Amino acid sequence: MGPKWTTWTVMTMLQEGRPLRVRDVAARLPFVSEQLVGKRLATMRTDGLVIRADTGHGAPYRLSALGESLTPVHRTLADWSRTYLSAGATAEAERVEDAVQRLRLRHTTAMVQVLDKGGPMRFVHIAEQAGLDYAFTQHRLLRLQADGLVTRTEPRHGAPTP
Repeated sequence: MGPKWTTWTVMTMLQEGRPLRVRDVAARLPFVSEQLVGKRLATMRTDGLVIRADTGHGAPYRLSALGESLTPVHRTLADWSRTYLSAGATAEAERVEDAVQRLRLRHTTAMVQVLDKGGPMRFVHIAEQAGLDYAFTQHRLLRLQADGLVTRTEPRHGAPTP
């Protein structure tokens, strides 16, 4: 789902519903250069998200089945972002990228899963169950707290964190 602009590109291609050339995608994303769109589509092709309609230079791209399968994931992330991260008018693709940015940090998923499974616990227990270094876990939890993904249940050091 990353790097940046992958979500925008996928959602743009889904919206159009037909194969698009690099310049066509870039025209629908005026804040991104055609060169960057070309690089992003090449990476997406390597990753299996898009395929070329033929092998000729300038051939249009279309989403693969894998690329199209991102639709429910994007919708879920956009809904989550709308509910928990930001209110106001924001493009769906921007909501998805904002959510992914917050979840992208290394070991975030492991820590959230430990908390989801075990409920509130001290950071040392989170570190042990996730198999992470204590200092790293403490630092990551502070970042997750700043991002609004976890909260302390008590104000003192080492208090449980849901």
